[in-house]
Amino acid sequence: MDLSNCLSLLSLGEAYGSASLLHSANEFVVQNFYDLSKTQEFLDMQENILEACLKSDALNVPSEEAVIMALLRWIRHDLPGRQKLLPGLMSLTRLHHLPATLLKALRDSNALLCSDESCLSLLSGALGRQTQYEGLLADARPATTQSYIYIHKTEERGEVSHTLCYCLETDQWKDLRTEIGFETASMPDLPGSCLTSYAEKIFVTGGCRGNCCRAVRLHVAEPYHNAIDEVWCFCPVTLTCTPAPPMLKPRTMHTAVTCLDRVYVIGGRTRGSRGEAPSLLEVEYYNPLTQAWSSVSPLPTAIFYPEASACGGIIYTLGSEVEITDSFNPSLDCFFRYDAQQDQWSRLVAEFGQFFHATLVKAVSINNTLHLCDLSTYKVYSFCPETGVWKGEGSFECAGFNAGAIGLRDRIYILGGDYSPDEITEEVQVYYSGRSQWEEVSPMPRALTEFHCQLISFNRYRDPWGDTEG
Repeated sequence: MDLSNCLSLLSLGEAYGSASLLHSANEFVVQNFYDLSKTQEFLDMQENILEACLKSDALNVPSEEAVIMALLRWIRHDLPGRQKLLPGLMSLTRLHHLPATLLKALRDSNALLCSDESCLSLLSGALGRQTQYEGLLADARPATTQSYIYIHKTEERGEVSHTLCYCLETDQWKDLRTEIGFETASMPDLPGSCLTSYAEKIFVTGGCRGNCCRAVRLHVAEPYHNAIDEVWCFCPVTLTCTPAPPMLKPRTMHTAVTCLDRVYVIGGRTRGSRGEAPSLLEVEYYNPLTQAWSSVSPLPTAIFYPEASACGGIIYTLGSEVEITDSFNPSLDCFFRYDAQQDQWSRLVAEFGQFFHATLVKAVSINNTLHLCDLSTYKVYSFCPETGVWKGEGSFECAGFNAGAIGLRDRIYILGGDYSPDEITEEVQVYYSGRSQWEEVSPMPRALTEFHCQLISFNRYRDPWGDTEG
Protein backbone atom coordinates (compact mmCIF):
# COMPACT_ATOMS: atom_id res chain seq x y z
CA MET A 1 0.00 0.00 0.00
CA ASP A 2 1.33 3.44 -0.91
CA LEU A 3 0.18 7.00 -1.60
CA SER A 4 -0.82 6.18 -5.17
CA ASN A 5 -3.14 3.26 -4.39
CA CYS A 6 -4.35 3.68 -0.77
CA LEU A 7 -7.58 5.47 -1.75
CA SER A 8 -8.34 2.88 -4.42
CA LEU A 9 -7.78 0.09 -1.90
CA LEU A 10 -10.00 1.91 0.58
CA SER A 11 -12.81 2.05 -1.97
CA LEU A 12 -12.21 -1.61 -2.79
CA GLY A 13 -12.49 -2.53 0.88
CA GLU A 14 -15.78 -0.66 1.13
CA ALA A 15 -17.19 -2.24 -2.04
CA TYR A 16 -16.34 -5.81 -1.06
CA GLY A 17 -16.98 -5.43 2.68
CA SER A 18 -13.44 -6.42 3.60
CA ALA A 19 -13.05 -5.26 7.19
CA SER A 20 -9.30 -5.92 7.33
CA LEU A 21 -8.57 -4.08 4.08
CA LEU A 22 -10.84 -1.22 5.10
CA HIS A 23 -9.10 -0.90 8.47
CA SER A 24 -5.61 -1.04 6.97
CA ALA A 25 -6.40 1.48 4.25
CA ASN A 26 -8.11 3.87 6.68
CA GLU A 27 -5.16 3.68 9.03
CA PHE A 28 -2.72 4.30 6.18
CA VAL A 29 -4.66 7.36 4.97
CA VAL A 30 -4.81 8.88 8.47
CA GLN A 31 -1.12 8.18 9.15
CA ASN A 32 0.01 9.56 5.79
CA PHE A 33 -2.54 12.36 5.37
CA TYR A 34 0.00 15.16 5.06
CA ASP A 35 1.96 13.52 2.23
CA LEU A 36 -1.24 12.28 0.62
CA SER A 37 -2.72 15.79 0.62
CA LYS A 38 0.01 16.93 -1.79
CA THR A 39 -0.81 14.28 -4.41
CA GLN A 40 -3.19 14.34 -7.35
CA GLU A 41 -5.02 11.32 -5.91
CA PHE A 42 -6.02 13.34 -2.85
CA LEU A 43 -8.09 15.71 -4.97
CA ASP A 44 -10.40 12.81 -5.86
CA MET A 45 -10.85 11.64 -2.26
CA GLN A 46 -14.46 10.86 -1.40
CA GLU A 47 -16.21 13.32 0.90
CA ASN A 48 -16.93 10.73 3.61
CA ILE A 49 -13.26 9.71 3.77
CA LEU A 50 -12.11 13.32 4.03
CA GLU A 51 -14.72 13.91 6.73
CA ALA A 52 -13.42 10.95 8.74
CA CYS A 53 -9.86 12.27 8.42
CA LEU A 54 -10.81 15.76 9.60
CA LYS A 55 -12.51 14.27 12.66
CA SER A 56 -9.59 12.01 13.57
CA ASP A 57 -7.50 12.77 16.62
CA ALA A 58 -4.77 10.56 15.13
CA LEU A 59 -4.46 12.57 11.90
CA ASN A 60 -0.74 12.77 11.16
CA VAL A 61 -0.04 16.38 10.20
CA PRO A 62 2.69 18.80 11.32
CA SER A 63 0.17 21.53 12.11
CA GLU A 64 -3.52 22.34 11.96
CA GLU A 65 -2.63 24.80 9.21
CA ALA A 66 -1.75 21.81 7.01
CA VAL A 67 -5.28 20.45 7.55
CA ILE A 68 -6.92 23.74 6.51
CA MET A 69 -4.71 24.12 3.44
CA ALA A 70 -5.44 20.54 2.35
CA LEU A 71 -9.18 21.12 2.75
CA LEU A 72 -9.08 24.33 0.71
CA ARG A 73 -7.07 22.57 -2.01
CA TRP A 74 -9.67 19.78 -2.16
CA ILE A 75 -12.55 22.28 -2.35
CA ARG A 76 -10.92 24.32 -5.14
CA HIS A 77 -10.42 21.21 -7.26
CA ASP A 78 -14.18 21.10 -7.90
CA LEU A 79 -15.38 24.48 -6.71
CA PRO A 80 -18.90 24.38 -8.23
CA GLY A 81 -19.65 20.97 -6.73
CA ARG A 82 -17.79 21.27 -3.43
CA GLN A 83 -18.04 24.88 -2.26
CA LYS A 84 -21.30 24.17 -0.44
CA LEU A 85 -19.47 21.49 1.58
CA LEU A 86 -16.85 23.93 2.90
CA PRO A 87 -18.60 25.17 6.10
CA GLY A 88 -19.50 21.67 7.25
CA LEU A 89 -16.05 20.23 6.60
CA MET A 90 -14.32 23.29 8.03
CA SER A 91 -16.27 22.88 11.27
CA LEU A 92 -14.55 19.50 11.72
CA THR A 93 -11.10 21.09 11.80
CA ARG A 94 -9.57 22.59 14.95
CA LEU A 95 -9.35 26.19 13.85
CA HIS A 96 -8.66 27.41 17.38
CA HIS A 97 -5.25 25.70 17.20
CA LEU A 98 -4.11 27.89 14.30
CA PRO A 99 -1.90 30.91 15.07
CA ALA A 100 -4.02 34.02 15.56
CA THR A 101 -2.18 35.79 12.73
CA LEU A 102 -3.15 33.04 10.30
CA LEU A 103 -6.77 33.04 11.47
CA LYS A 104 -6.96 36.79 10.86
CA ALA A 105 -5.32 36.42 7.44
CA LEU A 106 -7.80 33.73 6.42
CA ARG A 107 -10.68 35.85 7.66
CA ASP A 108 -9.54 39.05 6.00
CA SER A 109 -7.92 38.00 2.73
CA ASN A 110 -8.83 34.45 1.68
CA ALA A 111 -11.29 34.90 -1.17
CA LEU A 112 -12.89 31.49 -0.73
CA LEU A 113 -13.59 32.08 2.96
CA CYS A 114 -14.40 35.79 2.84
CA SER A 115 -17.39 35.10 0.60
CA ASP A 116 -18.99 32.60 3.00
CA GLU A 117 -20.73 33.90 6.12
CA SER A 118 -20.63 30.50 7.83
CA CYS A 119 -16.87 30.23 7.33
CA LEU A 120 -16.33 33.77 8.58
CA SER A 121 -18.35 32.91 11.66
CA LEU A 122 -16.20 29.83 12.29
CA LEU A 123 -13.00 31.88 11.99
CA SER A 124 -14.29 34.60 14.31
CA GLY A 125 -15.41 31.96 16.80
CA ALA A 126 -11.96 30.36 16.76
CA LEU A 127 -10.32 33.74 17.40
CA GLY A 128 -12.70 34.35 20.28
CA ARG A 129 -11.95 30.97 21.86
CA GLN A 130 -8.22 31.62 21.57
CA THR A 131 -8.53 34.97 23.29
CA GLN A 132 -10.74 33.65 26.07
CA TYR A 133 -9.03 30.30 26.68
CA GLU A 134 -5.41 30.88 25.68
CA GLY A 135 -3.34 27.82 26.59
CA LEU A 136 -6.38 25.95 27.94
CA LEU A 137 -7.66 24.31 24.75
CA ALA A 138 -6.87 20.65 25.30
CA ASP A 139 -7.97 19.10 22.00
CA ALA A 140 -4.93 19.67 19.78
CA ARG A 141 -4.11 16.70 17.56
CA PRO A 142 -1.12 14.93 19.17
CA ALA A 143 0.88 15.09 15.92
CA THR A 144 0.69 18.91 15.97
CA THR A 145 2.19 19.15 19.46
CA GLN A 146 5.57 18.78 21.09
CA SER A 147 5.45 16.74 24.31
CA TYR A 148 7.70 17.11 27.33
CA ILE A 149 8.20 15.58 30.73
CA TYR A 150 8.22 18.50 33.16
CA ILE A 151 10.01 18.12 36.48
CA HIS A 152 10.00 20.54 39.39
CA LYS A 153 11.52 20.16 42.83
CA THR A 154 11.91 22.60 45.69
CA GLU A 155 14.59 21.64 48.19
CA GLU A 156 13.81 21.21 51.88
CA ARG A 157 14.24 24.80 53.04
CA GLY A 158 12.49 26.24 50.00
CA GLU A 159 15.47 28.37 48.99
CA VAL A 160 16.62 26.26 46.04
CA SER A 161 14.49 24.74 43.30
CA HIS A 162 15.12 22.79 40.11
CA THR A 163 13.03 22.86 36.95
CA LEU A 164 13.81 20.50 34.08
CA CYS A 165 12.12 19.41 30.88
CA TYR A 166 12.70 16.39 28.66
CA CYS A 167 11.68 16.42 25.00
CA LEU A 168 10.27 13.02 24.08
CA GLU A 169 10.92 13.57 20.38
CA THR A 170 14.60 14.55 20.62
CA ASP A 171 15.63 12.67 23.81
CA GLN A 172 17.11 15.91 25.15
CA TRP A 173 16.94 17.55 28.56
CA LYS A 174 16.99 21.24 29.39
CA ASP A 175 17.54 22.93 32.71
CA LEU A 176 14.82 25.55 32.45
CA ARG A 177 16.29 27.70 35.21
CA THR A 178 19.54 28.27 33.33
CA GLU A 179 18.58 27.82 29.67
CA ILE A 180 15.09 29.29 29.34
CA GLY A 181 15.12 31.97 32.02
CA PHE A 182 12.90 30.22 34.54
CA GLU A 183 14.82 31.96 37.33
CA THR A 184 12.48 34.90 36.72
CA ALA A 185 9.37 32.72 37.06
CA SER A 186 7.83 32.28 40.47
CA MET A 187 5.55 29.29 41.00
CA PRO A 188 4.29 28.37 44.48
CA ASP A 189 5.40 24.92 45.60
CA LEU A 190 4.42 24.44 49.21
CA PRO A 191 5.07 21.20 51.10
CA GLY A 192 2.26 18.76 50.33
CA SER A 193 1.10 20.62 47.21
CA CYS A 194 0.28 18.88 43.94
CA LEU A 195 1.15 19.87 40.36
CA THR A 196 -1.12 18.85 37.49
CA SER A 197 -0.81 19.69 33.81
CA TYR A 198 -3.83 20.72 31.76
CA ALA A 199 -3.38 21.58 28.07
CA GLU A 200 -0.48 24.09 28.05
CA LYS A 201 -0.82 25.13 31.70
CA ILE A 202 0.21 23.71 35.07
CA PHE A 203 -2.11 23.94 38.08
CA VAL A 204 -0.69 23.96 41.61
CA THR A 205 -3.20 22.93 44.27
CA GLY A 206 -3.04 23.15 48.05
CA GLY A 207 -0.17 22.31 50.34
CA CYS A 208 0.86 23.53 53.80
CA ARG A 209 1.97 26.97 54.88
CA GLY A 210 4.60 27.28 57.57
CA ASN A 211 7.70 25.23 58.15
CA CYS A 212 6.43 21.75 57.31
CA CYS A 213 9.03 19.30 56.05
CA ARG A 214 8.80 18.43 52.36
CA ALA A 215 9.98 14.82 52.57
CA VAL A 216 6.98 12.49 52.58
CA ARG A 217 7.68 10.65 55.83
CA LEU A 218 8.56 13.81 57.74
CA HIS A 219 5.63 15.76 56.34
CA VAL A 220 3.15 13.11 57.49
CA ALA A 221 4.56 13.26 61.01
CA GLU A 222 4.11 17.03 61.38
CA PRO A 223 2.00 17.83 64.48
CA TYR A 224 -0.07 20.45 62.63
CA HIS A 225 -1.00 20.85 58.98
CA ASN A 226 -1.79 24.42 57.97
CA ALA A 227 -3.39 23.22 54.74
CA ILE A 228 -4.56 25.82 52.24
CA ASP A 229 -7.24 25.91 49.56
CA GLU A 230 -5.22 28.06 47.17
CA VAL A 231 -4.82 27.20 43.49
CA TRP A 232 -2.35 28.70 41.04
CA CYS A 233 -2.17 28.51 37.26
CA PHE A 234 1.32 28.62 35.77
CA CYS A 235 1.85 29.31 32.06
CA PRO A 236 5.25 28.11 30.76
CA VAL A 237 4.72 30.05 27.51
CA THR A 238 4.46 33.46 29.20
CA LEU A 239 6.27 32.54 32.44
CA THR A 240 3.36 33.94 34.44
CA CYS A 241 1.64 32.48 37.48
CA THR A 242 -1.84 33.69 38.35
CA PRO A 243 -4.22 32.75 41.17
CA ALA A 244 -7.19 30.56 40.24
CA PRO A 245 -10.40 30.12 42.25
CA PRO A 246 -9.71 28.28 45.54
CA MET A 247 -10.67 24.67 46.18
CA LEU A 248 -13.78 23.96 48.21
CA LYS A 249 -11.64 22.29 50.91
CA PRO A 250 -8.13 23.13 52.13
CA ARG A 251 -5.96 20.10 51.51
CA THR A 252 -2.41 18.83 51.56
CA MET A 253 -0.81 15.48 50.64
CA HIS A 254 -3.53 14.89 48.05
CA THR A 255 -3.37 13.78 44.44
CA ALA A 256 -4.74 15.43 41.32
CA VAL A 257 -5.42 14.12 37.83
CA THR A 258 -6.85 15.49 34.59
CA CYS A 259 -9.87 13.62 33.22
CA LEU A 260 -12.61 14.64 30.76
CA ASP A 261 -11.20 18.19 30.56
CA ARG A 262 -11.39 18.63 34.33
CA VAL A 263 -8.79 18.67 37.10
CA TYR A 264 -9.86 16.29 39.89
CA VAL A 265 -8.35 16.57 43.39
CA ILE A 266 -8.61 13.45 45.53
CA GLY A 267 -7.83 12.64 49.14
CA GLY A 268 -5.28 14.35 51.34
CA ARG A 269 -5.59 15.98 54.74
CA THR A 270 -7.32 19.21 55.61
CA ARG A 271 -6.24 21.94 58.03
CA GLY A 272 -5.70 20.98 61.67
CA SER A 273 -3.52 19.06 64.10
CA ARG A 274 -2.49 15.57 63.13
CA GLY A 275 -5.05 13.85 65.34
CA GLU A 276 -7.85 16.25 64.43
CA ALA A 277 -7.35 16.52 60.68
CA PRO A 278 -8.62 13.28 59.19
CA SER A 279 -8.06 12.36 55.58
CA LEU A 280 -10.57 13.98 53.27
CA LEU A 281 -13.27 11.86 51.70
CA GLU A 282 -14.44 14.82 49.63
CA VAL A 283 -13.55 14.83 45.94
CA GLU A 284 -13.89 17.90 43.74
CA TYR A 285 -12.99 18.99 40.25
CA TYR A 286 -12.02 22.24 38.58
CA ASN A 287 -13.16 23.21 35.11
CA PRO A 288 -10.46 25.54 33.73
CA LEU A 289 -12.77 26.89 31.01
CA THR A 290 -15.55 27.95 33.40
CA GLN A 291 -13.13 28.60 36.29
CA ALA A 292 -15.44 26.83 38.72
CA TRP A 293 -15.05 24.06 41.32
CA SER A 294 -17.69 21.37 41.81
CA SER A 295 -18.11 18.62 44.40
CA VAL A 296 -18.64 15.04 43.26
CA SER A 297 -19.26 11.74 45.02
CA PRO A 298 -16.88 11.17 47.95
CA LEU A 299 -14.29 8.43 48.28
CA PRO A 300 -15.61 5.13 49.69
CA THR A 301 -13.12 5.42 52.56
CA ALA A 302 -10.19 7.53 53.67
CA ILE A 303 -7.01 6.92 51.73
CA PHE A 304 -3.45 7.91 52.56
CA TYR A 305 -1.03 9.09 49.89
CA PRO A 306 -3.27 8.26 46.98
CA GLU A 307 -1.90 7.46 43.54
CA ALA A 308 -4.35 8.27 40.75
CA SER A 309 -4.36 7.68 37.00
CA ALA A 310 -6.99 8.43 34.36
CA CYS A 311 -7.79 5.82 31.71
CA GLY A 312 -10.25 7.49 29.38
CA GLY A 313 -13.23 8.50 31.53
CA ILE A 314 -12.18 6.26 34.45
CA ILE A 315 -9.99 7.39 37.35
CA TYR A 316 -8.22 4.63 39.28
CA THR A 317 -7.06 5.58 42.77
CA LEU A 318 -4.75 3.43 44.90
CA GLY A 319 -3.34 3.88 48.37
CA SER A 320 -3.36 2.68 51.95
CA GLU A 321 -5.93 2.73 54.73
CA VAL A 322 -3.03 3.18 57.17
CA GLU A 323 -1.00 6.36 57.56
CA ILE A 324 2.71 5.78 57.12
CA THR A 325 5.16 6.39 59.95
CA ASP A 326 8.91 6.22 60.27
CA SER A 327 8.79 2.56 61.25
CA PHE A 328 7.10 0.78 58.35
CA ASN A 329 5.70 0.95 54.85
CA PRO A 330 1.95 0.30 54.73
CA SER A 331 0.54 -2.20 52.30
CA LEU A 332 -1.33 -1.16 49.18
CA ASP A 333 -4.83 -2.09 50.32
CA CYS A 334 -7.09 0.57 48.77
CA PHE A 335 -8.07 0.30 45.12
CA PHE A 336 -10.94 2.43 43.83
CA ARG A 337 -12.50 3.02 40.43
CA TYR A 338 -14.28 6.28 39.64
CA ASP A 339 -16.48 6.68 36.57
CA ALA A 340 -16.22 10.41 35.86
CA GLN A 341 -19.20 10.42 33.51
CA GLN A 342 -21.49 8.57 35.94
CA ASP A 343 -19.99 10.23 39.06
CA GLN A 344 -19.75 6.84 40.73
CA TRP A 345 -17.06 5.28 42.92
CA SER A 346 -16.62 1.56 43.40
CA ARG A 347 -14.18 -0.39 45.49
CA LEU A 348 -12.23 -2.99 43.55
CA VAL A 349 -10.93 -6.23 44.96
CA ALA A 350 -7.90 -6.83 42.79
CA GLU A 351 -5.74 -9.91 42.91
CA PHE A 352 -2.38 -8.20 43.22
CA GLY A 353 -0.60 -11.53 43.42
CA GLN A 354 1.98 -10.16 45.81
CA PHE A 355 2.49 -7.62 48.57
CA PHE A 356 2.92 -4.03 47.46
CA HIS A 357 4.08 -1.08 49.56
CA ALA A 358 1.68 1.83 49.08
CA THR A 359 4.51 4.36 49.03
CA LEU A 360 6.65 2.42 46.55
CA VAL A 361 4.27 2.17 43.60
CA LYS A 362 3.48 4.51 40.73
CA ALA A 363 0.23 4.33 38.75
CA VAL A 364 0.29 5.38 35.09
CA SER A 365 -1.94 4.96 32.06
CA ILE A 366 -0.72 3.71 28.69
CA ASN A 367 -3.09 2.84 25.86
CA ASN A 368 -5.90 3.68 28.32
CA THR A 369 -4.86 0.74 30.50
CA LEU A 370 -3.80 1.12 34.13
CA HIS A 371 -0.21 0.08 34.83
CA LEU A 372 1.50 -0.21 38.20
CA CYS A 373 5.25 0.28 38.56
CA ASP A 374 6.64 -1.35 41.71
CA LEU A 375 9.80 0.56 42.68
CA SER A 376 10.82 -2.08 45.22
CA THR A 377 10.88 -5.08 42.86
CA TYR A 378 11.41 -3.21 39.56
CA LYS A 379 8.36 -4.84 38.00
CA VAL A 380 5.47 -3.50 35.94
CA TYR A 381 1.91 -4.84 36.01
CA SER A 382 -1.14 -4.05 33.89
CA PHE A 383 -4.69 -4.22 35.24
CA CYS A 384 -7.50 -6.02 33.44
CA PRO A 385 -10.82 -4.42 34.53
CA GLU A 386 -12.85 -7.39 33.22
CA THR A 387 -11.10 -10.01 35.36
CA GLY A 388 -9.75 -7.81 38.15
CA VAL A 389 -6.33 -9.41 37.72
CA TRP A 390 -2.89 -7.80 37.52
CA LYS A 391 -0.66 -9.18 34.78
CA GLY A 392 3.14 -9.00 34.89
CA GLU A 393 4.49 -6.95 31.98
CA GLY A 394 8.21 -7.25 32.59
CA SER A 395 10.94 -5.72 34.72
CA PHE A 396 13.11 -2.65 34.50
CA GLU A 397 16.77 -2.82 35.48
CA CYS A 398 16.58 -0.57 38.51
CA ALA A 399 14.75 2.40 39.96
CA GLY A 400 15.21 4.50 43.04
CA PHE A 401 12.56 4.87 45.69
CA ASN A 402 10.48 8.05 45.20
CA ALA A 403 11.17 7.97 41.45
CA GLY A 404 8.90 9.75 39.00
CA ALA A 405 6.75 7.84 36.50
CA ILE A 406 5.02 9.05 33.34
CA GLY A 407 2.78 7.12 30.95
CA LEU A 408 2.41 8.23 27.33
CA ARG A 409 0.50 6.31 24.66
CA ASP A 410 2.51 3.05 24.51
CA ARG A 411 5.39 3.74 26.89
CA ILE A 412 6.32 4.32 30.54
CA TYR A 413 9.16 6.55 31.74
CA ILE A 414 10.80 5.92 35.14
CA LEU A 415 12.90 8.86 36.30
CA GLY A 416 15.41 9.36 39.11
CA GLY A 417 14.74 8.42 42.71
CA ASP A 418 16.98 7.32 45.57
CA TYR A 419 18.51 4.05 46.71
CA SER A 420 19.42 5.58 50.08
CA PRO A 421 19.44 9.13 51.49
CA ASP A 422 22.96 9.60 50.14
CA GLU A 423 22.51 7.80 46.82
CA ILE A 424 20.22 9.65 44.43
CA THR A 425 20.12 8.80 40.73
CA GLU A 426 19.61 10.75 37.53
CA GLU A 427 18.87 7.65 35.41
CA VAL A 428 15.84 7.51 33.11
CA GLN A 429 14.39 4.31 31.66
CA VAL A 430 11.56 3.84 29.19
CA TYR A 431 9.36 0.79 28.71
CA TYR A 432 7.81 0.16 25.27
CA SER A 433 4.66 -1.91 25.73
CA GLY A 434 4.45 -2.89 22.06
CA ARG A 435 7.69 -4.84 22.23
CA SER A 436 7.86 -5.40 26.02
CA GLN A 437 11.29 -3.84 26.12
CA TRP A 438 13.12 -1.44 28.44
CA GLU A 439 15.96 0.85 27.49
CA GLU A 440 17.86 3.71 29.04
CA VAL A 441 17.51 7.18 27.56
CA SER A 442 19.32 10.42 28.31
CA PRO A 443 19.71 10.92 32.07
CA MET A 444 18.40 13.97 33.89
CA PRO A 445 20.84 16.91 34.14
CA ARG A 446 20.91 16.34 37.90
CA ALA A 447 20.04 13.55 40.30
CA LEU A 448 16.65 14.13 41.94
CA THR A 449 14.22 12.31 44.20
CA GLU A 450 10.71 13.16 45.47
CA PHE A 451 9.82 15.65 42.75
CA HIS A 452 6.77 16.79 40.80
CA CYS A 453 6.59 15.06 37.43
CA GLN A 454 4.05 15.82 34.69
CA LEU A 455 3.54 15.32 30.97
CA ILE A 456 2.76 18.55 29.10
CA SER A 457 2.31 19.24 25.38
CA PHE A 458 2.43 22.50 23.41
CA ASN A 459 1.27 23.44 19.95
CA ARG A 460 4.51 23.43 17.98
CA TYR A 461 4.17 27.09 17.04
CA ARG A 462 3.81 27.99 20.75
CA ASP A 463 6.48 25.63 22.10
CA PRO A 464 8.46 27.65 24.69
CA TRP A 465 11.14 25.00 25.18
CA GLY A 466 11.99 24.11 21.58
CA ASP A 467 14.98 25.29 19.58
CA THR A 468 14.72 28.97 18.77
CA GLU A 469 15.40 28.26 15.10
CA GLY A 470 12.10 26.34 14.86
